[in-house]
Amino acid sequence: MSNYLSEIETTSYQRDDGLWVFGRQEFASERFDYKPGNHVVFGGPTQHGKTTLAFDLLEYCATPTCPAYVAVSKPHDPTTASAGKRLGFRRVDNWPPTRKLQEILNGNPPGYLVWPKFGDMATDADRAADITARLIADRYAAGVRKHKGILVMDDTMVKSKILGLDREMTTILAMSGAMGLGQWVFVQKPTDSGRTSLWSYGNSEHLFITFDPDRKNQQRYDEIGGVDPQLVARATRTLKPYQFLYIKRSGGFMCIVGEK
Repeated sequence: MSNYLSEIETTSYQRDDGLWVFGRQEFASERFDYKPGNHVVFGGPTQHGKTTLAFDLLEYCATPTCPAYVAVSKPHDPTTASAGKRLGFRRVDNWPPTRKLQEILNGNPPGYLVWPKFGDMATDADRAADITARLIADRYAAGVRKHKGILVMDDTMVKSKILGLDREMTTILAMSGAMGLGQWVFVQKPTDSGRTSLWSYGNSEHLFITFDPDRKNQQRYDEIGGVDPQLVARATRTLKPYQFLYIKRSGGFMCIVGEK
């Protein structure tokens, strides 16, 4: 654990069970050892703050040389819109976008919100699927050319089952880490959510799990390699709202990320 506890003034504390609790900003800025190509999974029920946590981390991970590509798959998402604006991400409705003069002169932004236009039930899913598939294929090809990036696949179950992008996303999980192309996956439950959700646990270096009251879902956290599943289930049952259990698979490091 000494590798993660730097000599800085901190308000963090250690619980009676030995787990350290770090404030959200401190963890994101000082403790999250993200390398380009690392895959990340955010697990837990909806409305538990997974998207907010992801953007808190992207503030320190996404850069013009390793941009984030946030694939949006619903008409309205205030959390994504607000966070993307705060971080200076460019919003586009198609892929690939035309480069702006400002980008040619000053360089690329640290990220993009790839947000297809919505409004026609008959065509929305097909349009979003097509644009997102082109985004994934483009970034995969760029990864072969050693261009780094982060694919942020929020609403992963929707992308897997409704947009039919399971094959594309599992290909990224299986093949793109060495390219410097990481994929961030959001899983509401570790069962029946498409192959991407199940593969993400075994292929991700970083895992963030929030409290899930469903005991069957808790038991399925044995998908996580290298960590005692009973310890994971026991720790997640003690989490407060908007807290996350963090697991770094290499080395089996665990801690709790605070809600603030």
